[in-house]
Amino acid sequence: MTKYSQGISDWLHNQNVEAEFLSFEQSVHSVEEAVSVSGHPVESITKSIVMLTMEGDLVIAMVPAINRVSTERVRKLLELDERPRIATAQEVEQHIGQQIGGNSPFNAANAKILIDPKLLEKDWILTGGGDARHLVKISTRELKRVIVYTEARVRK
Repeated sequence: MTKYSQGISDWLHNQNVEAEFLSFEQSVHSVEEAVSVSGHPVESITKSIVMLTMEGDLVIAMVPAINRVSTERVRKLLELDERPRIATAQEVEQHIGQQIGGNSPFNAANAKILIDPKLLEKDWILTGGGDARHLVKISTRELKRVIVYTEARVRK
């Protein structure tokens, strides 16, 4: 376990979150890898895209893995003058202590979390576990309980 996945695991434990922290020998960095290695359908897998506004505010948009995030929808929703930009790997590590490919809304108290309603239609989802070899399986009911978020269509 890396410091990134350990941070997520510790946060889940400390917050008494009912979720499964899944570890894999192979990478689950990409959607294709997550489907192949985890054995779960693509419909249950999410992407958590970390962005920064021009003012330096952190935004995490969660969408179904088969979709892309619309930075224009995020801009309109947050009433920004300009679209937020995708954070670099270094910025993701600095701001939320996670690696690209393992992003999740967990342990990201300084971020504005946006969750696409398509995700909340599911009974459960898989999201990043902090690095490329870990995922978190969580019910959407539990996700809504433990994350402060705004529900909004942010997928393209």
